[in-house]
Amino acid sequence: MSEIIDNRRQRIEIMKGLIRQLHAGAAEKTIKKRLEAMLGEADYADVFQMEVQLIEEGIPQESIQQLCDMHTRVLKKHLDAQPLPDAVPGHPVHTMMRENRELAKNAESIHRLIEQVERLDDADDALPLMREIQQHLNNLMDVDKHYRRKENLLFPYFEKNDMPGPPAVMWGKHDEIRALLKGTVDALQQIDSIDAAEANAFNQFATGHAAEAVEDMIYKEERILFPTAIDLLTEQDWYDIYIQSDDIGYCLYAPGTVWTPEGGQHREIKKVAAHSDRIQMPTGSFELEELIGAFETMPFDLTFVDKNDDVRYFSPGADRIFDRSRAILGRKVQYCHPPKSVHIVNQILSDFKSGKQNRARFWINLGPRFVCITYYALRDGDGEYLGTLEVTQDLTELRALEGEQRLLNYDDEKQTV
Repeated sequence: MSEIIDNRRQRIEIMKGLIRQLHAGAAEKTIKKRLEAMLGEADYADVFQMEVQLIEEGIPQESIQQLCDMHTRVLKKHLDAQPLPDAVPGHPVHTMMRENRELAKNAESIHRLIEQVERLDDADDALPLMREIQQHLNNLMDVDKHYRRKENLLFPYFEKNDMPGPPAVMWGKHDEIRALLKGTVDALQQIDSIDAAEANAFNQFATGHAAEAVEDMIYKEERILFPTAIDLLTEQDWYDIYIQSDDIGYCLYAPGTVWTPEGGQHREIKKVAAHSDRIQMPTGSFELEELIGAFETMPFDLTFVDKNDDVRYFSPGADRIFDRSRAILGRKVQYCHPPKSVHIVNQILSDFKSGKQNRARFWINLGPRFVCITYYALRDGDGEYLGTLEVTQDLTELRALEGEQRLLNYDDEKQTV
């Protein structure tokens, strides 16, 4: 055992020395060759411990952050040889890896569309492809919830185990990616016309870079962070993360499996007690289960967007007109719409917030169905804006009613008494 420990220490010391050389300006290509020649056993734990020790020895966290991408590339051959973490459905790591697959699909689509734009000669053909790229970038913006779950739920366990350095470095990379994605999306939203050359330049230096940044973080998570976390956290730690994850929300994927830690404590969610903890409102009260039942039964779909433009609630139901997934919770409402309609969404929200308007209504034909979509500004007693409520209703059957019905006649014959 001592020999194994000594070998690990030696590997970490060698890597630290080489990373210090990168920090001092040595050529990445040279360092990579030396690592490949000297190391055959490096794994994710060595990389993680290397970062911890470098920070403890005085290399600034900002410098490690700048070198993070470089030393990951240098060690890629060794990291690629390690198996990906294995977790059962519902486990937080399984959920984050499924989110990564969705993020990767959008990044791959961006790269594919960039290649199409690069082959264009006609400027008129560039803009539609740029709009498709913008939609995929909107989807990548949803990575914020994925990162917030890491930052607020997972990283504290590293801090409790005296390993705050690498998560802090990764948090800094999160902020870089957020800023890169936001800047790229904001720039694309300002483009009304663009020629092929401008599209190529923008794609190469902004859009493609944003997609690559997300892909690089996926690699760091699955090759370094998650394997380390699985070894570090207990099943009860993971369960604590699991039961709090709904509060932050999910990224492009919502887990559909209930997970209970094997051999761990299953902490039940406390239910509202009858006649004690009723939800009191100005005109009456509900128990929580009654309120949930009422929202499930309403003959229309509700979606609530708070005053910060974050989607916070949607009513459940098997007959929803537009599909909703828990992955949209916590997401900016602007990123839930195609780019061509974002300006309408922003105008409605702006008019609601300023007090200029309180309602916006649309009606459309969805195949044989006639659907009404109405947006309402929610305000408190002083008129302050609280958010927006979207109400969607299928009016097809109501539009077809004629005459009167005054006698009891159930719609479903199976319910007739």
